[in-house]
Amino acid sequence: MTTASTRHTILVTGGAGGLGLAMARLFHERGHRVIVCARTESALEDAASEMPGAVAIRADVSVAADREALMAQATTEGLDILVNNAAISRAHDYVNDYTLEVDRAEAEIATNLTAPIELTRLFLLSRRVGGRDATPASIVNVGTPGALFPLEANPLYCVTKAGLRMFTLALRRQLAATPVRVIEVFPPALDTGLARDLDNPHMDANGEEVIAFVAANCVDGILRGDEVVLPHPAASAMYEQFAPKVEGELLDQINTRVKRRAGWDVAPT
Repeated sequence: MTTASTRHTILVTGGAGGLGLAMARLFHERGHRVIVCARTESALEDAASEMPGAVAIRADVSVAADREALMAQATTEGLDILVNNAAISRAHDYVNDYTLEVDRAEAEIATNLTAPIELTRLFLLSRRVGGRDATPASIVNVGTPGALFPLEANPLYCVTKAGLRMFTLALRRQLAATPVRVIEVFPPALDTGLARDLDNPHMDANGEEVIAFVAANCVDGILRGDEVVLPHPAASAMYEQFAPKVEGELLDQINTRVKRRAGWDVAPT
């Protein structure tokens, strides 16, 4: 596992604004080598100007070619910690003409679910190819309490984050015997501009001071290697109330019974 006293190389996706930038700043201030990516060049330039020596890479993580180019560059830096933070959140209403006539689901699925899964695969592949399988590392998936219950106003955000949570839990089991730590982060709703479509008084109240508080607790938990990081009392309360029990003897038994068939990893001819 990673340790708080080691100097790490850390990639933060969506690291040019909001919680991602706040975490990247703190990693940088604590002496870690920081890589940030974002879709917008101007935002990246502004972020990089705050963190001398940081690596800024323009990439849209919803695009496969951008993901591959991002990870090819990031892994040459000796990447230790991948923080899958980039996300989008949009309102959807399936009785509204706008939702019915315009496909806005694909981008949200690609950014929030496909991208972190594929970046994880590319990160692990780079470790295998580079002979770094025995080196400690962390994969951090930034979730949301909205992954634990249905939010009528933005169901795709809930769906994608719930899917990411299931991937995180399954990946943790798969990597249990390796030195790779798999970490979930559950920040509360923050006034970062992520959910511009939504009217949420809790989010509106969580401005810069709360973002800084949450970022500090996220960074502390990540560097400690906590499996679940609950960086704010509101997130802790929702997690305790809504998070389903997904570990224990019964789940171990189910996973023992459900196995991959022999030959599953041989490509069909």
